[in-house]
Amino acid sequence: MKVIVLGAGVIGVTSSYFLARAGHQVMVVEKNSASALGCSEANGGQLSYSHVETWAAKTSLTSMLKAAILPNSFLSISDFTNKSFLKWLCEFYKNSSPKRAQENSRRLFRLTSYSKEVLLEILKEEKDLKFDYKNNGILHFYRDQKKLDCAIKDAEFCNSIGAKAQILNAEECVKKEPTLVKLFDEKKLAGGIFYEMDASGNSLLFTRALEKICQEKYGVVFEYDAEIKNIFTNYKKVTGINTSKGVFVANKYVYALGAAGDKLLQGIKVSTGIYPLKGYSLSIAASGEFIAPNLALTDAQNKIVYSRLGNIFRAAGTVEICGLKLNKNKKHIAFLKGSVRATFSDFGNANDVTEWSGFRPFRPNSIPLICEVKKYGNLLLNTGHGSLGWTLSAGSAKILSNLVSDQKDERFGFLEEEEESL
Repeated sequence: MKVIVLGAGVIGVTSSYFLARAGHQVMVVEKNSASALGCSEANGGQLSYSHVETWAAKTSLTSMLKAAILPNSFLSISDFTNKSFLKWLCEFYKNSSPKRAQENSRRLFRLTSYSKEVLLEILKEEKDLKFDYKNNGILHFYRDQKKLDCAIKDAEFCNSIGAKAQILNAEECVKKEPTLVKLFDEKKLAGGIFYEMDASGNSLLFTRALEKICQEKYGVVFEYDAEIKNIFTNYKKVTGINTSKGVFVANKYVYALGAAGDKLLQGIKVSTGIYPLKGYSLSIAASGEFIAPNLALTDAQNKIVYSRLGNIFRAAGTVEICGLKLNKNKKHIAFLKGSVRATFSDFGNANDVTEWSGFRPFRPNSIPLICEVKKYGNLLLNTGHGSLGWTLSAGSAKILSNLVSDQKDERFGFLEEEEESL
């Protein structure tokens, strides 16, 4: 059948790949002039299969509340009177109870571990796919012993569900990643937790390379510079996608847009519960004589991730609650730069830095929507992945493709509960 995918980010392109592999005729509609120009462009680069603590979990919620009142922190709020945000915040809080948070984490781990399995399947099938991939784990490091002790409890839970977490003291952290020696020498490194199943890679390179495979191997058509104006329906099914380049028609439609596209679904009375949480990143040139960490790192206290992606050292994180405002907040850029300098002695060429920001499509419980929309029999969603879009992209795409082909996987039956919330 003919399937139109809305969006050419990493979620849309991986969805297109599996749909085409399943034998469907696929077209991708994208407002930008190329793929991966949203959250896929310059995110943290980490494939955090073990990082399944939801943002609404009590420990994360407490750290965010504390950060909200500090003048220099990873969090800023300028949209507090927005009714949509307040509604989202209320649902977010409801998901903070230990019982609900742990259940959401178990569900996320089913998705993340499956996504790793599917990515390895893609790499086995597409041997020329290059994206600075490293399958050597992620080290979460802690400056404060109390925070490390709390994290160890979370690590025990991770081990209980199958994510392998190894507790390290400060010396062991430096042995695993020598560039942490600055924190060690300043007595600001309490220890860390190493998650061996995690990985890292450049999502922009991955998306562009997979796009080429989709075109050349499977005949997927990418329609760029086609801004989607609205979705046509007859109240029972989608009848077309109205764009700046005309109306495109198919048998089924896959919505794989991020937070900025949510208004299209609101226009046809589909409520996703998504709110945009803006994040920032720095891409620092780190080739030749410049030393930067080789292992992917997570600074849990400051909500920053660090990844070495070829000749780029990427620092990403922070949370700006500002709706969909595009202007860059200098506070967040300064926070990232200050954190990099405070953590590493040498991190790359400080004179060659690219600043970036993007909107994470966050749902209150951190569980994405990978489902059919019941009120429209031919519309499916693959959205709402929050900070785990890159991590979940491969698994989400295969689940979505199977749904289009009427093949449901019982392991992910909980996604039907999310469907009921639409």
